[in-house]
Amino acid sequence: MLALLVIVPLIIAAFLALILRSRTDIVKYIALAGSLLSLLIAALLFFTTSNAVQSFTWFTAGQYALHITTTTAPLNMMLLLIVAFIAPLIFAYSFGYLKTPSEQGRYYFEICIFAASMMLFSISANFISLFIAWEMLGITSYLLIGFWQHKPKAQLAARKAITTIIIGDVSMLIGMLLIWSTYHTFEFSALSFVAVTPALYAAMLLIAVAAFTKSAQFPFTEWLADAMEGPTPVSAFLHSSTMVKAGVFLILVLAPIYAELHMLGIFIIFGIVSALVGALNALSEHHIKRILAYSTIEDLALMFIAIGFNALYAAVLLFIVQAFYKALLFMSAGSIMTAGDHEEDLFESFNSTKNRGLFITTVIGTLSLAGVFPLSGFFGKVAIDSAAANFSSLPHILLYILLSIVDLLSSIYIFRWLFVPMRKAPLEKAFTLNINYRTLPKSMLIPPTILAAFVIIGSVFYVTLTNLLPLPGAPASVTLLDTIIETILVVIGFAIAYMLYVKLKLSGFTEKHEILHGVANSGAEINGFYNHFTAFVGLIANIVWHFDHYCDMALYYSSKGLVKIGTILRKLQNGQTSLYVAAFMMGLLALILLFAL
Repeated sequence: MLALLVIVPLIIAAFLALILRSRTDIVKYIALAGSLLSLLIAALLFFTTSNAVQSFTWFTAGQYALHITTTTAPLNMMLLLIVAFIAPLIFAYSFGYLKTPSEQGRYYFEICIFAASMMLFSISANFISLFIAWEMLGITSYLLIGFWQHKPKAQLAARKAITTIIIGDVSMLIGMLLIWSTYHTFEFSALSFVAVTPALYAAMLLIAVAAFTKSAQFPFTEWLADAMEGPTPVSAFLHSSTMVKAGVFLILVLAPIYAELHMLGIFIIFGIVSALVGALNALSEHHIKRILAYSTIEDLALMFIAIGFNALYAAVLLFIVQAFYKALLFMSAGSIMTAGDHEEDLFESFNSTKNRGLFITTVIGTLSLAGVFPLSGFFGKVAIDSAAANFSSLPHILLYILLSIVDLLSSIYIFRWLFVPMRKAPLEKAFTLNINYRTLPKSMLIPPTILAAFVIIGSVFYVTLTNLLPLPGAPASVTLLDTIIETILVVIGFAIAYMLYVKLKLSGFTEKHEILHGVANSGAEINGFYNHFTAFVGLIANIVWHFDHYCDMALYYSSKGLVKIGTILRKLQNGQTSLYVAAFMMGLLALILLFAL
């Protein structure tokens, strides 16, 4: 199968990295070469094939056969090309970031398999091949999030991620089985022609739950923030083009089915809640990477909202441009942390302007996320706002206001994220802090520069997307009014962040703002809900165990009683005629008394 060739170089590179893990001088170059070759194959597929669907039989069971099916449809090729483009930049950035020789082989093995899994996911045309890739993404993300095994927080974060994801895996599997048992197909294309039944509604609802877990939507948001315990290149890859995008992409592929079933409203409801949760938590968070993680939750929520309005072009536009600015910002965060002796607290990071190249690329990424015209992030976000704008409908007006609030909060927290590390180190810390931006390796500076260029030129997707992708619905549109409103919101957000964190030099929320911090930081409440929910599940499990135990004891003692009765009856069968006659007479007497009464 032609499309499967794209993952072959990465698979080979992964196992070579494992076999040659003692040769740390060449392992990273093998991984980079594999990713570049996969990029070349992906580009060839993108420009030379069109809607080619290929399938081969995986195995047969009786009269049924299960197939691995791939497609080179434009939407699938779009995701494949994004993953293939970002992967070499992540690998190159890792050269300077990951310096411990003993970790190189394991790291490049895991991240190559991770990239290959996402590429397989992107070209999947049925639930079988998709589910294989889906599971591999979960396993490799668990390994990469918990990569630093000596850190207890990394181990806990990895377990939390895989536990949350397994909920979605089970939900996905049940949905697949419902579809199979009802329609005897796993092919996405076949679902457009099946009869609508309650089983289809249930299956699509379960698949939506699976997408929410993978894309960290409410109430499954906190695993993504905790996943920041993994290496920064993994975070950049995870948040820009891999796993968390899988849930959104799955819903994009199945959007016509959801539209036919009138289920798109689910994504609007959960999307707006998730966007507010992400924006508020980013506003209150101090961890330099967790701020960006909550920002990703918000971005993904906006994509779901666009799908809910059936504005697929708007969703895809943000899907594409977000990959560039989010990978860029995570790389910038990793460089700031590396230069600052791995300091993770935003308010303990200083002098980010010392490296001019790093600072300029960071500013470009920040402005794009904030939605500054004419950067690509502006078109991605405003196209979704425009899709929600229907000023003749009160629900649409309220939703537009909520999206505007999210945009304002985004501007405030991302400009805070930019301004705070620009501060000069205070005198009392200047001699104790180990901050050195000049020693950053070029491998950590070149990939962000390339991404910054694509953030700038990514605006071209706004005008070319309709030609590249045939999707249902109207093209993404940005009106003059939307542009004015977004610009005003960005200016207000910039002014608030500048006043609070540059002029007043606030260090986050103080005790005076405890109530405000409690409202904004909902992560603690969500984690508390997780704890209470698991305790409730444990209680139910304990009740079921006791019920099972007492049922077992009841069966045990009743069986022993029946054995004793059987033993007694066996002893009565001794061949004595007098005993049989006496028993007959007693039975006859009992019958007479029974009928007489």
